Amino acid sequence: MMGHFNSIIAMASNAAKKAKLPIAAGSPTLTNDENAPEKTSSQSCKTTPAAANCTPPITFRTDCPDLKWLGIYFGIYIGVGTTSFYALKDHIRGKKTNDFIDSLYLCVVTMTTVGYGDLVPHSFVSQLICSIFITVGMCLVGIVVKIAASYLVVKQQMVLVNALHLSKKLGPIEALKEIENLKIDYTKCVISLIAMAVHFVIGIFVLVTVEGMDFTDAIYCACTTMTTVGFGDESFSSEFGRTFGIVWIATGTSCLGQLLLYIAEVYTDIETKKLVKSVLTSDIIAKKDLEAADNPENDQVYGAADFILYKLKEMGKIKQEDISVAMKDIDTVIKDLDVDHQSDSSQKK
Repeated sequence: MMGHFNSIIAMASNAAKKAKLPIAAGSPTLTNDENAPEKTSSQSCKTTPAAANCTPPITFRTDCPDLKWLGIYFGIYIGVGTTSFYALKDHIRGKKTNDFIDSLYLCVVTMTTVGYGDLVPHSFVSQLICSIFITVGMCLVGIVVKIAASYLVVKQQMVLVNALHLSKKLGPIEALKEIENLKIDYTKCVISLIAMAVHFVIGIFVLVTVEGMDFTDAIYCACTTMTTVGFGDESFSSEFGRTFGIVWIATGTSCLGQLLLYIAEVYTDIETKKLVKSVLTSDIIAKKDLEAADNPENDQVYGAADFILYKLKEMGKIKQEDISVAMKDIDTVIKDLDVDHQSDSSQKK
């Protein structure tokens, strides 16, 4: 949805530059196509390929953090955690398979909050190290949540800013038409759901063939793992199973987080669309327009009530025949008010 607005604003900005019109102060910086058409109508914005390829505003791109640093932080976190658990392998109790694999497995299970309980620290030192590891992990998760929230907030802000900019260029009614034509994109949610389903099936297959679980137990283990509940009554116990589990748990919880982000993004797009429509609607009948409605021009507007009806007709909300009925109702109300006023005046006398 935001990309559609960006393309429209790019077209409007190009037209303004070629017509030597001023650009509103504080408007987002845009990357425009020099070969874009000069027309700024909504139809031209919809059908022009050049407009569809316009990049997002620079302000949006610079507000997105560099995710490679987040990957580096998690890489260091997993490396330090695995090394620590390996050094404390004699202080870890539970079913053992391979010292290094068990250390990395415990690190991933703890980091993703699955916590099967099949490997646990049992000395003061190991419990202290594990507590520190968990605390740092929660801080890293907080950074991820902050990045996701910032992305959604900035996206909502840019959609609103671009909608207001478009309203200034083409008018609020044209901007409202564009908003009505926007479609919420569910593609990423669907793809993420399919990826989760495939990931789920692969996990069940390995649990049945490698770990020797019953089919129902495998489904149960996969569900408790992917939801990070991890009761621990069913878990990976073989060396190959834990090696597979390290990758499967890490990628599965990442896919789940991505799916939740996409769902939140869709919800944000829906609410942003409602917000933008509300803001643009409030701008259609501005106070200055209502004040100007008392000064008839070209025999089109005779008062505030007539002006509002005219605007509603312009928006396509009412028909011409509805205006006549509405004006009769308004006349009746005015006459009733005049009668009440005259009766009040007579009583005072």
